[in-house]
Amino acid sequence: MRIFKRRRTTAAPADPIGGFWSWWEATGAAQIAESIALRDLTAAGAVLSEQVHRIHENLDWELGHGLHAEHVLIVTAAGDPGTRAIARRWLRAAPASDHLWEYADLRRPSPDAGIKFDGMPLVSIESALVTIEPDSREAALHVEVHHPTFPALPDELRKRVTFLLLDLVLGEELVETWIGAISTAVAPPANAVPISELLPAVASFAAAHVAEDGGPSWRLMEGETAAGDRLVATAMVPLRSIQMPHLDTHVAVEVPYKDAREDGLPQDETLSHLRDFEDHLTNRLGDSGRLLAHETAAGSRILHYYVDGTTPAAAQLEAAITGWPDGPVTLKVSADAGWEGVRHLT
Repeated sequence: MRIFKRRRTTAAPADPIGGFWSWWEATGAAQIAESIALRDLTAAGAVLSEQVHRIHENLDWELGHGLHAEHVLIVTAAGDPGTRAIARRWLRAAPASDHLWEYADLRRPSPDAGIKFDGMPLVSIESALVTIEPDSREAALHVEVHHPTFPALPDELRKRVTFLLLDLVLGEELVETWIGAISTAVAPPANAVPISELLPAVASFAAAHVAEDGGPSWRLMEGETAAGDRLVATAMVPLRSIQMPHLDTHVAVEVPYKDAREDGLPQDETLSHLRDFEDHLTNRLGDSGRLLAHETAAGSRILHYYVDGTTPAAAQLEAAITGWPDGPVTLKVSADAGWEGVRHLT
């Protein structure tokens, strides 16, 4: 696995993603394929790094064997929520795959690979151990990773190897979706198992937290507001930005209602109207947005939408909130690539 990353200080073009794909289709794809065949990526890799970092300096790239094509080009945010949306937009703008190239924005599993840095021995995956702690409340598995090379490595390199081991075993999408707290163990933990047991554990855990069609399930929660009012919330599970990283803008729509029960929650007829209004807003968005959660308390329901900030989705929602009979509907828009605005519902 080769990872290239170089800081750039030059001004970015107006459409860096479009510029990348213009270069790729004109000369880049053929140049990189030829360099792979010659087993020499030194010059071509430097050019590819320059093109990728014109999009964003924090993006990484990798090359590998494709699933349906001979090669795959992966441009990834490498776990950085702030640039996941950029990597996903790069992928959504990619040309159609062909016999030679396919594209991805998340690292794929590669359990037969190893990790090698200059000046250190090969880190073999099969030698790693892991502890696995399921947490249904957070819909996540907390893990601790040990490898025999860790005692000889500095702390920062141990952490980097830990994350790379998880990416190689599970792939970046499963790690970001289902793995919660990650820690590194210098000594073998007493209850550790071979890291090969991690993938089946994640698969089993995920199967218990998704809908029958394989999509996200929804969780109903109850609590109290700061003022002591009863609060009911519903949220998508799992609630991770890696699932739809291009939805990087939080639109909180607050809908008042007058016909409430003694506990402040809506009467049945009002609840039906709220659901119709929610469907009305959601249908305006299409692929440019998604309702991830809502909270209801004390005569008000907050709808938590996440939308693609490069589209007019937020403006479409704002145009659609008029006409609600129980008072003015308010809308608050904020950039939120990591979905921090709904973190309290996880």
